[in-house]
Amino acid sequence: MTDSPSPAPASDVSREAVLAALATVNDPDIRRPLTELGMIDNLTVCGGNVRFEIKLTTTACPLKQKIREDAEAAVRVVPGVSAVHAEFSSKTVTLGAKPPAQAPIEGIRNIIAVSSGKGGVGKTTVAVNLACAMAAEGARVGILDADIYGPNVPLMMGLGGAKLAQDLPTGKLLPPESHGVKVISMAFLVKDNQPVVWRGPMLDKVIRQFLTDVAWGELDYLIIDLPPGTGDAQLTIIQATPVVGAVIVTTPQPVAILDSRKGLAMFANANVPIFGIVENMSYYPLPDGSRDYLFGSGGGEAAARELDVPFLGALPLHSRLRSEADEGRPIVVSDPESDSASILRGVAHQVVAQICARGLSDASAPAALQPCAEPSTCGVTH
Repeated sequence: MTDSPSPAPASDVSREAVLAALATVNDPDIRRPLTELGMIDNLTVCGGNVRFEIKLTTTACPLKQKIREDAEAAVRVVPGVSAVHAEFSSKTVTLGAKPPAQAPIEGIRNIIAVSSGKGGVGKTTVAVNLACAMAAEGARVGILDADIYGPNVPLMMGLGGAKLAQDLPTGKLLPPESHGVKVISMAFLVKDNQPVVWRGPMLDKVIRQFLTDVAWGELDYLIIDLPPGTGDAQLTIIQATPVVGAVIVTTPQPVAILDSRKGLAMFANANVPIFGIVENMSYYPLPDGSRDYLFGSGGGEAAARELDVPFLGALPLHSRLRSEADEGRPIVVSDPESDSASILRGVAHQVVAQICARGLSDASAPAALQPCAEPSTCGVTH
Protein backbone atom coordinates (compact mmCIF):
# COMPACT_ATOMS: atom_id res chain seq x y z
CA MET A 1 0.00 0.00 0.00
CA THR A 2 1.45 3.33 -1.06
CA ASP A 3 1.48 6.10 1.50
CA SER A 4 -0.45 9.15 0.35
CA PRO A 5 1.76 12.19 -0.07
CA SER A 6 1.80 14.70 2.76
CA PRO A 7 0.09 18.01 1.97
CA ALA A 8 2.49 20.66 0.74
CA PRO A 9 3.28 23.27 3.38
CA ALA A 10 1.59 26.57 2.87
CA SER A 11 3.86 29.13 1.28
CA ASP A 12 5.05 31.95 3.47
CA VAL A 13 3.30 35.27 3.18
CA SER A 14 5.50 38.02 1.77
CA ARG A 15 5.93 41.41 3.38
CA GLU A 16 5.13 42.95 0.01
CA ALA A 17 1.70 41.30 0.03
CA VAL A 18 0.98 42.55 3.54
CA LEU A 19 2.07 46.07 2.65
CA ALA A 20 -0.09 45.99 -0.47
CA ALA A 21 -3.08 45.09 1.72
CA LEU A 22 -2.28 47.85 4.21
CA ALA A 23 -1.97 50.32 1.34
CA THR A 24 -5.73 49.92 0.81
CA VAL A 25 -6.47 51.25 4.32
CA ASN A 26 -6.79 55.01 4.70
CA ASP A 27 -6.43 57.06 7.84
CA PRO A 28 -10.04 58.24 8.48
CA ASP A 29 -9.02 61.82 9.20
CA ILE A 30 -6.21 62.34 6.71
CA ARG A 31 -7.75 60.09 4.01
CA ARG A 32 -4.45 58.80 2.77
CA PRO A 33 -3.06 55.23 2.96
CA LEU A 34 -1.38 54.16 6.18
CA THR A 35 1.69 53.06 4.25
CA GLU A 36 2.01 56.39 2.46
CA LEU A 37 1.81 58.25 5.76
CA GLY A 38 4.52 56.11 7.33
CA MET A 39 2.17 54.74 9.97
CA ILE A 40 3.23 51.07 9.68
CA ASP A 41 6.26 50.17 11.77
CA ASN A 42 8.08 47.00 12.84
CA LEU A 43 6.33 44.68 10.39
CA THR A 44 7.19 41.01 10.91
CA VAL A 45 5.87 38.09 8.85
CA CYS A 46 6.57 34.61 10.19
CA GLY A 47 4.87 32.00 8.04
CA GLY A 48 1.19 32.92 8.16
CA ASN A 49 1.55 35.07 11.27
CA VAL A 50 1.71 38.82 10.82
CA ARG A 51 2.53 41.43 13.43
CA PHE A 52 2.99 45.16 12.99
CA GLU A 53 2.78 48.43 14.85
CA ILE A 54 0.66 51.45 13.92
CA LYS A 55 2.53 54.67 14.57
CA LEU A 56 0.43 57.66 15.65
CA THR A 57 1.48 61.18 16.51
CA THR A 58 -0.54 60.99 19.74
CA THR A 59 -2.19 58.38 21.92
CA ALA A 60 -5.32 60.53 21.76
CA CYS A 61 -5.92 60.08 18.03
CA PRO A 62 -9.74 59.83 18.18
CA LEU A 63 -10.21 57.05 15.58
CA LYS A 64 -7.25 54.87 16.48
CA GLN A 65 -9.36 51.78 17.24
CA LYS A 66 -11.02 52.00 13.84
CA ILE A 67 -7.60 52.31 12.20
CA ARG A 68 -6.40 49.13 13.91
CA GLU A 69 -9.59 47.19 13.09
CA ASP A 70 -9.46 48.20 9.42
CA ALA A 71 -5.75 47.37 9.15
CA GLU A 72 -6.14 43.93 10.73
CA ALA A 73 -9.17 43.15 8.54
CA ALA A 74 -7.27 44.08 5.37
CA VAL A 75 -4.34 41.80 6.23
CA ARG A 76 -6.53 38.82 7.19
CA VAL A 77 -7.76 38.41 3.60
CA VAL A 78 -4.21 38.05 2.23
CA PRO A 79 -3.82 34.41 1.04
CA GLY A 80 -1.84 32.36 3.54
CA VAL A 81 -2.36 34.67 6.53
CA SER A 82 -3.51 32.72 9.57
CA ALA A 83 -3.14 35.32 12.36
CA VAL A 84 -2.83 39.10 12.56
CA HIS A 85 -1.87 41.20 15.53
CA ALA A 86 -1.54 45.01 15.40
CA GLU A 87 -0.41 47.21 18.26
CA PHE A 88 0.02 50.95 18.63
CA SER A 89 3.63 52.06 18.57
CA SER A 90 5.13 54.13 21.34
CA LYS A 91 7.03 56.05 18.67
CA THR A 92 5.69 59.37 17.51
CA VAL A 93 6.43 61.67 14.62
CA THR A 94 7.89 65.05 15.54
CA LEU A 95 6.96 68.12 13.53
CA GLY A 96 9.61 69.97 11.55
CA ALA A 97 12.54 71.59 13.32
CA LYS A 98 12.01 75.02 14.85
CA PRO A 99 14.43 77.96 14.93
CA PRO A 100 16.90 77.93 17.86
CA ALA A 101 14.94 80.69 19.66
CA GLN A 102 11.95 78.34 19.65
CA ALA A 103 13.68 75.32 21.12
CA PRO A 104 11.27 72.53 22.10
CA ILE A 105 10.31 72.27 25.77
CA GLU A 106 11.63 69.00 27.16
CA GLY A 107 8.92 66.34 27.33
CA ILE A 108 6.22 68.42 25.59
CA ARG A 109 5.26 67.22 22.12
CA ASN A 110 2.70 69.81 21.04
CA ILE A 111 2.02 73.33 22.32
CA ILE A 112 -1.41 74.72 21.43
CA ALA A 113 -2.42 78.36 21.96
CA VAL A 114 -6.03 79.32 22.71
CA SER A 115 -6.53 82.99 21.97
CA SER A 116 -9.17 85.69 21.57
CA GLY A 117 -9.07 89.23 20.27
CA LYS A 118 -11.08 90.60 23.19
CA GLY A 119 -12.10 89.57 26.69
CA GLY A 120 -15.41 88.12 27.77
CA VAL A 121 -15.88 85.71 24.86
CA GLY A 122 -15.39 82.48 26.85
CA LYS A 123 -11.82 81.71 25.76
CA THR A 124 -10.80 80.12 29.07
CA THR A 125 -13.96 78.01 29.11
CA VAL A 126 -13.00 76.65 25.69
CA ALA A 127 -9.37 76.13 26.76
CA VAL A 128 -10.14 74.07 29.88
CA ASN A 129 -12.75 71.97 28.08
CA LEU A 130 -10.34 71.36 25.21
CA ALA A 131 -7.70 70.15 27.69
CA CYS A 132 -10.16 67.91 29.55
CA ALA A 133 -11.55 66.47 26.32
CA MET A 134 -8.05 65.48 25.18
CA ALA A 135 -7.24 63.98 28.57
CA ALA A 136 -10.46 61.93 28.45
CA GLU A 137 -9.24 60.42 25.16
CA GLY A 138 -6.12 59.15 26.91
CA ALA A 139 -3.68 61.97 26.12
CA ARG A 140 -1.20 63.40 28.61
CA VAL A 141 -2.24 67.05 28.91
CA GLY A 142 -1.21 70.21 30.71
CA ILE A 143 -2.65 73.72 30.68
CA LEU A 144 -0.65 76.88 31.25
CA ASP A 145 -2.65 79.92 32.37
CA ALA A 146 -0.77 82.74 30.62
CA ASP A 147 -3.32 85.36 31.69
CA ILE A 148 -1.06 86.64 34.45
CA TYR A 149 -3.26 89.63 35.35
CA GLY A 150 -6.55 87.70 35.42
CA PRO A 151 -5.84 83.97 36.00
CA ASN A 152 -9.07 81.94 36.01
CA VAL A 153 -7.96 78.46 34.96
CA PRO A 154 -7.57 77.09 38.55
CA LEU A 155 -11.15 78.12 39.42
CA MET A 156 -12.54 76.40 36.32
CA MET A 157 -10.46 73.28 36.97
CA GLY A 158 -11.54 72.95 40.62
CA LEU A 159 -8.13 73.94 41.97
CA GLY A 160 -9.04 77.14 43.78
CA GLY A 161 -6.79 77.52 46.83
CA ALA A 162 -4.27 74.94 45.61
CA LYS A 163 -0.60 75.61 46.41
CA LEU A 164 2.51 74.66 44.48
CA ALA A 165 5.02 72.13 45.75
CA GLN A 166 8.60 71.75 44.61
CA ASP A 167 10.40 68.75 43.19
CA LEU A 168 13.44 68.73 45.48
CA PRO A 169 15.89 66.91 43.17
CA THR A 170 15.34 69.33 40.29
CA GLY A 171 14.03 72.42 42.06
CA LYS A 172 11.15 72.60 39.58
CA LEU A 173 7.56 73.38 40.54
CA LEU A 174 5.11 70.47 40.65
CA PRO A 175 1.87 71.45 38.87
CA PRO A 176 -1.39 70.41 40.60
CA GLU A 177 -3.57 68.03 38.60
CA SER A 178 -7.33 67.95 38.08
CA HIS A 179 -9.51 65.93 35.69
CA GLY A 180 -6.33 64.30 34.37
CA VAL A 181 -4.78 67.67 33.42
CA LYS A 182 -1.68 69.30 34.94
CA VAL A 183 -2.18 73.00 35.66
CA ILE A 184 0.11 75.97 36.27
CA SER A 185 -1.13 79.50 36.96
CA MET A 186 -0.18 82.74 38.63
CA ALA A 187 -3.22 82.18 40.84
CA PHE A 188 -1.22 79.55 42.73
CA LEU A 189 1.38 82.16 43.69
CA VAL A 190 -0.74 85.12 44.83
CA LYS A 191 -3.66 85.61 47.20
CA ASP A 192 -7.16 85.68 45.71
CA ASN A 193 -7.60 89.44 46.02
CA GLN A 194 -3.99 90.41 45.34
CA PRO A 195 -3.53 92.23 42.01
CA VAL A 196 -0.50 91.51 39.83
CA VAL A 197 0.93 94.91 38.89
CA TRP A 198 3.84 94.15 36.57
CA ARG A 199 5.45 95.68 33.53
CA GLY A 200 6.11 93.63 30.40
CA PRO A 201 9.61 92.26 31.27
CA MET A 202 8.32 90.69 34.51
CA LEU A 203 5.42 89.09 32.66
CA ASP A 204 7.81 87.73 30.03
CA LYS A 205 10.02 86.24 32.74
CA VAL A 206 7.25 84.43 34.62
CA ILE A 207 5.76 82.91 31.46
CA ARG A 208 9.18 81.58 30.47
CA GLN A 209 9.57 80.13 33.97
CA PHE A 210 6.16 78.45 33.70
CA LEU A 211 7.40 76.77 30.54
CA THR A 212 10.86 75.65 31.67
CA ASP A 213 10.85 75.62 35.49
CA VAL A 214 7.77 73.41 35.93
CA ALA A 215 8.01 69.62 36.16
CA TRP A 216 5.56 68.94 33.33
CA GLY A 217 6.85 65.43 32.68
CA GLU A 218 5.84 63.87 29.37
CA LEU A 219 2.92 65.68 27.72
CA ASP A 220 1.22 65.06 24.40
CA TYR A 221 -0.34 68.52 24.57
CA LEU A 222 0.27 71.70 26.50
CA ILE A 223 -2.68 74.07 26.13
CA ILE A 224 -1.75 77.72 26.69
CA ASP A 225 -4.67 79.94 27.69
CA LEU A 226 -3.53 83.34 26.46
CA PRO A 227 -4.89 86.65 27.74
CA PRO A 228 -7.10 88.63 25.34
CA GLY A 229 -5.51 90.78 22.69
CA THR A 230 -2.08 90.88 21.08
CA GLY A 231 0.26 91.97 23.87
CA ASP A 232 3.37 90.90 25.75
CA ALA A 233 2.16 87.41 26.72
CA GLN A 234 1.36 86.51 23.11
CA LEU A 235 4.75 87.79 21.93
CA THR A 236 6.58 85.78 24.59
CA ILE A 237 4.78 82.55 23.71
CA ILE A 238 5.28 82.99 19.96
CA GLN A 239 8.95 83.92 20.27
CA ALA A 240 9.96 81.41 22.93
CA THR A 241 8.04 78.25 22.09
CA PRO A 242 7.35 76.07 19.04
CA VAL A 243 3.57 76.58 19.00
CA VAL A 244 2.05 74.01 16.61
CA GLY A 245 -1.15 76.02 16.11
CA ALA A 246 -3.75 78.33 17.60
CA VAL A 247 -7.47 78.10 18.29
CA ILE A 248 -9.26 81.46 18.02
CA VAL A 249 -12.37 82.00 20.19
CA THR A 250 -14.89 84.69 19.31
CA THR A 251 -18.55 85.61 19.62
CA PRO A 252 -20.75 86.41 16.58
CA GLN A 253 -20.98 90.19 16.88
CA PRO A 254 -18.86 92.37 14.57
CA VAL A 255 -16.70 93.95 17.30
CA ALA A 256 -15.51 90.53 18.50
CA ILE A 257 -14.91 89.33 14.93
CA LEU A 258 -12.87 92.46 14.20
CA ASP A 259 -10.60 91.84 17.20
CA SER A 260 -10.31 88.14 16.32
CA ARG A 261 -9.00 89.06 12.87
CA LYS A 262 -6.23 91.04 14.54
CA GLY A 263 -5.27 87.96 16.54
CA LEU A 264 -5.30 85.84 13.39
CA ALA A 265 -3.03 88.35 11.67
CA MET A 266 -0.62 88.25 14.61
CA PHE A 267 -0.27 84.46 14.41
CA ALA A 268 -0.03 84.56 10.62
CA ASN A 269 2.82 87.09 10.79
CA ALA A 270 4.65 84.73 13.16
CA ASN A 271 4.04 81.70 10.89
CA VAL A 272 1.88 79.99 13.53
CA PRO A 273 -0.83 77.84 11.87
CA ILE A 274 -4.46 78.48 12.78
CA PHE A 275 -6.43 75.34 13.71
CA GLY A 276 -9.64 77.29 13.31
CA ILE A 277 -12.29 79.51 14.87
CA VAL A 278 -14.70 78.56 17.66
CA GLU A 279 -17.81 80.74 17.93
CA ASN A 280 -19.01 80.93 21.54
CA MET A 281 -22.39 82.29 22.69
CA SER A 282 -23.57 81.60 19.18
CA TYR A 283 -27.25 81.38 20.08
CA TYR A 284 -29.64 80.92 23.00
CA PRO A 285 -31.70 77.70 22.76
CA LEU A 286 -35.39 78.36 23.50
CA PRO A 287 -37.77 75.81 25.10
CA ASP A 288 -39.67 75.28 21.83
CA GLY A 289 -36.46 74.23 20.05
CA SER A 290 -35.91 77.51 18.22
CA ARG A 291 -32.89 79.74 18.71
CA ASP A 292 -32.47 83.36 19.71
CA TYR A 293 -29.33 84.86 18.12
CA LEU A 294 -28.63 87.45 20.80
CA PHE A 295 -25.29 88.59 19.39
CA GLY A 296 -26.00 88.20 15.71
CA SER A 297 -25.68 85.14 13.51
CA GLY A 298 -22.91 83.48 11.55
CA GLY A 299 -20.11 85.96 12.23
CA GLY A 300 -17.53 83.35 13.19
CA GLU A 301 -18.34 81.07 10.27
CA ALA A 302 -18.24 83.95 7.80
CA ALA A 303 -14.86 85.08 9.17
CA ALA A 304 -13.50 81.55 8.85
CA ARG A 305 -14.57 81.42 5.19
CA GLU A 306 -13.13 84.84 4.45
CA LEU A 307 -9.81 84.06 6.14
CA ASP A 308 -9.66 80.50 4.76
CA VAL A 309 -9.36 78.76 8.12
CA PRO A 310 -11.53 75.93 9.51
CA PHE A 311 -14.70 76.72 11.42
CA LEU A 312 -14.43 74.37 14.40
CA GLY A 313 -17.91 74.76 15.90
CA ALA A 314 -20.59 77.00 17.38
CA LEU A 315 -21.29 76.80 21.10
CA PRO A 316 -24.69 77.84 22.50
CA LEU A 317 -25.16 80.39 25.25
CA HIS A 318 -26.06 77.86 27.93
CA SER A 319 -26.08 78.49 31.67
CA ARG A 320 -24.61 75.09 32.54
CA LEU A 321 -21.57 75.68 30.34
CA ARG A 322 -20.81 78.68 32.53
CA SER A 323 -21.99 77.38 35.91
CA GLU A 324 -20.17 74.05 35.71
CA ALA A 325 -16.92 75.85 34.88
CA ASP A 326 -17.43 78.20 37.83
CA GLU A 327 -17.80 75.12 40.06
CA GLY A 328 -14.57 73.59 38.75
CA ARG A 329 -16.29 70.97 36.59
CA PRO A 330 -15.83 71.64 32.86
CA ILE A 331 -18.88 70.50 30.90
CA VAL A 332 -17.01 67.72 29.07
CA VAL A 333 -16.37 66.19 32.50
CA SER A 334 -19.61 66.99 34.34
CA ASP A 335 -22.06 66.29 31.51
CA PRO A 336 -20.23 64.53 28.66
CA GLU A 337 -23.49 63.68 26.84
CA SER A 338 -24.66 67.29 26.59
CA ASP A 339 -24.75 69.15 23.29
CA SER A 340 -22.09 71.59 24.48
CA ALA A 341 -19.74 68.78 25.52
CA SER A 342 -20.24 67.05 22.18
CA ILE A 343 -19.34 70.25 20.31
CA LEU A 344 -16.24 70.79 22.44
CA ARG A 345 -15.09 67.18 21.96
CA GLY A 346 -15.54 67.78 18.23
CA VAL A 347 -13.24 70.80 18.47
CA ALA A 348 -10.64 68.67 20.27
CA HIS A 349 -10.89 65.93 17.65
CA GLN A 350 -10.43 68.41 14.80
CA VAL A 351 -7.34 69.91 16.45
CA VAL A 352 -5.83 66.45 17.02
CA ALA A 353 -6.63 65.42 13.44
CA GLN A 354 -4.85 68.50 12.08
CA ILE A 355 -1.79 67.80 14.24
CA CYS A 356 -1.79 64.18 13.08
CA ALA A 357 -2.14 65.19 9.43
CA ARG A 358 0.65 67.76 9.56
CA GLY A 359 3.00 65.58 11.58
CA LEU A 360 2.55 62.50 9.42
CA SER A 361 2.77 64.48 6.20
CA ASP A 362 6.09 65.91 7.34
CA ALA A 363 7.52 62.47 8.11
CA SER A 364 10.61 62.02 5.95
CA ALA A 365 11.85 58.60 7.01
CA PRO A 366 10.03 55.48 5.78
CA ALA A 367 8.64 53.03 8.31
CA ALA A 368 11.15 50.49 9.58
CA LEU A 369 10.28 47.06 8.22
CA GLN A 370 11.86 44.37 10.32
CA PRO A 371 12.70 40.96 8.86
CA CYS A 372 11.28 37.91 10.58
CA ALA A 373 13.10 37.09 13.79
CA GLU A 374 14.05 33.61 14.84
CA PRO A 375 10.98 31.54 15.87
CA SER A 376 12.20 31.43 19.44
CA THR A 377 12.37 35.19 19.78
CA CYS A 378 9.86 36.74 17.36
CA GLY A 379 6.91 36.43 19.76
CA VAL A 380 4.64 34.78 17.19
CA THR A 381 3.24 31.29 17.63
CA HIS A 382 4.45 28.98 14.86
